[in-house]
Amino acid sequence: MTRAEFISHKGVRILDLDLRGSKDVDENIAVFRLARKMAVKEPLLSLRLLTDVTDAHYTAEGIKVVKEFSKATTPNIKASAVVGIDGMKKIIVMSLIKLIGRDIQMFDTREQALDWLAAK
Repeated sequence: MTRAEFISHKGVRILDLDLRGSKDVDENIAVFRLARKMAVKEPLLSLRLLTDVTDAHYTAEGIKVVKEFSKATTPNIKASAVVGIDGMKKIIVMSLIKLIGRDIQMFDTREQALDWLAAK
């Protein structure tokens, strides 16, 4: 399974970070590092990003990498959506939004998030 790849939804190119069900924190960190390399190559304000962390595990180190990813890629982001946010993850995302100043929309399903991103 490729966890960081460009997909097409309704004819729109979206960077999909699919961490659903990942219990391997080191793999999750590697995915964000790979996605960062992919994202910063995109034109400014052009990238649509879907991050699905449904049932994914994380650590303090993982949160640090996500913050670094978010800061580095914000100039390239046109729209950002996240799925699988509950409990502590919601607190982390809310603090991340405040820290980087980027609008990150939270959705209950991948389909809702993909439809929203495609409309942006």
